[in-house]
This record gives sequence, structure tokens and C-alpha cells, in this order.
Amino acid sequence: MLFRSVDELNRIMQVRARALSRFGENNARAGAPWATLEDVLVPAYLYHRYQTEAAAKVLGGLYYTYALRGDGQTVTSAIPAAEQRRALDALLSTIRADALTLPPALIDSIPPRPIGYPRTREDFQNRTGLTFDPVGAAESAANITISLILNRERAARLVEHHSRDRNMPGLDEVIDRLLAATWKAAPPEGLAAEVQRAIDSVALYHLMVLARDEAAPEQVRAIAWAKLHDLKSSISLTGLPFDQGAHLAYAVDRIARFEANPKEVPLPKPVEPPPGQPIGCGME
Repeated sequence: MLFRSVDELNRIMQVRARALSRFGENNARAGAPWATLEDVLVPAYLYHRYQTEAAAKVLGGLYYTYALRGDGQTVTSAIPAAEQRRALDALLSTIRADALTLPPALIDSIPPRPIGYPRTREDFQNRTGLTFDPVGAAESAANITISLILNRERAARLVEHHSRDRNMPGLDEVIDRLLAATWKAAPPEGLAAEVQRAIDSVALYHLMVLARDEAAPEQVRAIAWAKLHDLKSSISLTGLPFDQGAHLAYAVDRIARFEANPKEVPLPKPVEPPPGQPIGCGME
């Protein structure tokens, strides 16, 4: 049943965490280069991707049947507000920095790929040249979840459903929760801090895309625009470590340039995850 997808996502995230905590030498074939660990890391690291899509359907979702006149079936029924908020909680748990930061020992065990073992489309894209890119892997995972949360059609349904029933989560609430889990969250330490900054950047990208998406309803664009402005206004640049200060200052500048000329500001895409669902399957 659709409502069980939230519980299943929470369960799968626990299974994923257990699998990654035990991931190591035994996951590679005997005699295979250490670099091939990445090939089996990808499905383990992204083990939650399909259940994330299932849980996302609850947010802004509608239960419906292909009812016939006179058959007595319920035609449509809004998914309860509490269940939608539970779905959002579960979705946001998939983009926590601690969930997406790989253990140092695992990162150190994946060397550059030797001759005869090239990278393929089934591996993570990277921005570090020959070496394994743990931040890029996290960025690609965050891209899956955040693109689902800020899906154009889902955003439109959130606005509509909230206008009809103020108890339903609206797009403004959803974006506030997303920003609270990313840009407004306390930054962690070490590699997790870089992972968090990558997650933040994915959230900003998708919010900007939504704000200038001419195919989205005007109110969706208006809410996204307002949340960008609020984020810029809320950022304080005083008393920060250099890395975090640079991250926030760059975001303030990007939002300011976007507000001045949204169509002309380039929006570099986040790292894409390896291919997933079959061609033709939607993610709404």
C-alpha cells in the first residue's frame, strides 16, 4: 500500500547504513583490483533510491481509483496530512550529512582505476580526476531526493491541496523544512562539512530551477522566489570559519545575481547519479 512506503524507506535506510558500515575487502571479487570496489559500492550507497521515489509520491499525493459510475468505489481521497509530513521526514533523513558521508577507511580503499578497468556509466561521476570522489557521490544522492521534493508537478499539488485544506502541508512549509535541513542546519566537522555544503548547493540549485520554471504555476514560482529571498536575508557572514563563510557568501552572491536577472544566471547542474529506473518511468 502507498502509505507503507514511508515505513519502508526508513527501514531501507537502516539496512543501507548497516551495509555501508560492513563494506570492505570482501565486497570485491578475489583477485580483482581494489578500484572495483566502487562498482559494488554504487548499488549499496544508492540502495534507497527507488524507495525514495515511492515515499516521495506520498508528499502532495492523492489516493485514487479508476472508479466507474455506480460501482461504489472512492474516486479520490487526499493522503492525510500527518502521513505526508511523515514522508517528508523520511525524505529529509536521506540527505543528512551523516547518512551520505562515507567512512574514511572505505574511501581510502578505493584507488584510481588501473588500465583495463575504465569507469563506466554505472559508476559515480566525479570531479576529482582519477581519484574516487566521496563528495560527488553524496551530491548525486542528494540530487535524487531534492529533485523529487521540488518536482514541479508535486509543488503545484502542494499549493492546490493546501489552498483547499489549510491542514495540508503547503509548498512553503516543505521548502522551509528543506532549508532547515540544509542551509540552516548546524554545519558538521571534517568531510561531513564538505558533504553538507554539497547538499546545500543541490537544494539551492533546485529551488532556483523551480523559481524560474515557466512551466510551473505562477504561485509555485512566487513561493520559490520568496524562499530564495528569505534565505539570502537570513544568512549571517560574521564569525564563521573560512570554508563555511566562503560557502555562504557565494550563496548570497548567487541569489542576488539570480534575483537581478534569473534567466541570464547560469545554473550548473549537480552531479547526476548513475542510471536508475527504466526509460519511461516517471518520478512524480
